[in-house]
Amino acid sequence: MKKRLIALAVAGAFAAPLAAQADDVKVDGFAEILYTVTDDEAPTSEKSFSANGEVDFIASPADGVTARLDLDVNLALDGVNDALGGDSARIEQAFFSWGLTEQLSLIGGVFNNPMSAEEEDVNEIRFITHSMVFEILDDQTALYGNNLAGVALSGSSGMVTGTVAYLNDIGGVAEENSLAVVLNVTPMQDLDLEFGYVTQDNDNPLLGGAGNVWDINGTWTNLGGGGEVGFDYLAAAEIVDAVWNIWGGYDFGNGVVVRGRYEAESYDGGVEPSTITLYGAWQAGSNLQIALEYKDRDADGGGGLDGTQFLAQFITELP
Repeated sequence: MKKRLIALAVAGAFAAPLAAQADDVKVDGFAEILYTVTDDEAPTSEKSFSANGEVDFIASPADGVTARLDLDVNLALDGVNDALGGDSARIEQAFFSWGLTEQLSLIGGVFNNPMSAEEEDVNEIRFITHSMVFEILDDQTALYGNNLAGVALSGSSGMVTGTVAYLNDIGGVAEENSLAVVLNVTPMQDLDLEFGYVTQDNDNPLLGGAGNVWDINGTWTNLGGGGEVGFDYLAAAEIVDAVWNIWGGYDFGNGVVVRGRYEAESYDGGVEPSTITLYGAWQAGSNLQIALEYKDRDADGGGGLDGTQFLAQFITELP
């Protein structure tokens, strides 16, 4: 399950002692400033700045139920939303976590998709941009972002954490529901493995439905002191035969990290686009990270554009 959601489940189980040590409501979040240069098959390159962020509210009162509300804000959407009479803020998550026992929690509401190795928020992933695996899951979920609506039971025992969820159909099919199962195992220190499976009613490729989806991923950290490696593999009943990535990196200390990722997709019809990503980051201050990323895409005739992308990212944490 996603690290954030696991943390909230654990917080729900131990909310009473936590409340005695902290304020009932905690506010945090982040802001991201991004500069993007795209050089693809189009006649001109795109060079643009963008800004987005998030404000999170977490309440842990002494009665044992933890609540969370995450609000996303995006400057790039402001003009569009103003024209439509709206604004640039959207709800990403809104859920409660109720600690039924010390090992079992009930979670209900709208929450991040627990499948795959990546988190939803850009300040919690290992690269500036999400992987192809995450993009496929995001494409299959009808809600804003890669998010789900429903209830989930999360339990832990030793090195194993299991989650079962009853959801609105992830593709938004009316009067249908999805079931999800996620199993996390830590067989040894610093090695985390996860298996996830989710159903959906829409398995019609003409309507964009990939049907049932499963994912397996793993991460091994603290190799040789600062090394880390990982993989993520996703398959679906329709459209996507397989999507996978392998990645590695090293933390040199003093806030300096470098990583690389290779990923590929295999679609019905034999199209196999791939991407190589190189990344470097420096923790310039206690609440400022500066990162650079270079991506080289090969669309393999799949309808997308071949080309390269360069990104410069500045993330500051709140408060």
